[in-house]
Amino acid sequence: MSTSIKAPGILHRYTSHLVAFEHTRDGLAPNNSLLFVGGLNEGFLTIPYAQDLASSLAPSYSFIEVLLSSAFSGWGHSSISQDVEELGKCVEYFQSLRPGGKVILMGNSTGCQDVLGYLSFKGSRPKVDGGILQAPVSDREAIEMIYPAEDYQRYNEMAQQWVKDGKGDHVLPNDVSLSILGARVTANRWLSLASPGPDHAGEDDLFSSDLGDGRFQSTFGVAGKRGAALMILYSANDSFVPKTVDKHALVARMERAFVDAGGQLGKGSGILPGASHTIREVGEVRDDFLERVRNFVQSLDKGP
Repeated sequence: MSTSIKAPGILHRYTSHLVAFEHTRDGLAPNNSLLFVGGLNEGFLTIPYAQDLASSLAPSYSFIEVLLSSAFSGWGHSSISQDVEELGKCVEYFQSLRPGGKVILMGNSTGCQDVLGYLSFKGSRPKVDGGILQAPVSDREAIEMIYPAEDYQRYNEMAQQWVKDGKGDHVLPNDVSLSILGARVTANRWLSLASPGPDHAGEDDLFSSDLGDGRFQSTFGVAGKRGAALMILYSANDSFVPKTVDKHALVARMERAFVDAGGQLGKGSGILPGASHTIREVGEVRDDFLERVRNFVQSLDKGP
């Protein structure tokens, strides 16, 4: 559906070729930044709640949509590691622009992989004060819902063979992903998302319900040791989650791995009743979501 959107703001160029859009409000000069990364095929102003969230934050915070190389259809030839590296440059930019200000990362869907990767992957990056995972669903389990089992297996085998042949950065045939997932995908990124068994070692495979506690300890647990607070917001009516998944139990396992490692969990963390994947609902459902985010970021502004 085509439409026009008017949003006042500032376009920041945080590298020579990457930008971030800061939603602005008249008369306010916030010193704290909530940096947002969308999921697959998302970009500026494509998330339904973006403007509502921007206007609902405390005056000390700005809502900033970060454009990574993986935005829109670019995810097909990108990676979580590349996203994390670029996100670090954006964090550094805003920390330099607003010395002493808080920086919180927020992701929707696959953007949650970027946030958790930033908080847990190896390597040196500018520290942030918190992270919000909105709809941290498993891309592998979603792909298994979308594709017939025989196609899923065939595409996995094709991608694995291409990687063995040194063609991991080559784009798979269009019928693999373009018509269904909306982008042309390399063999490497397909295997990262589809994460075939038995080890399910894809870099993107951070939230699948069948992962053992050890896997969650290596991600959520590591994040818990690094000092940034965390809030998980899992939509009760997320259409990309198999009906067989116990959402409450899954979120509890994620939270436990984080807290047991010493992490500070936001009070609003948990299931969002009535919410869809991108919280298209208005009224009570969205208001609940906005309140949880607003309270979380304000709690970090006040300090522990």
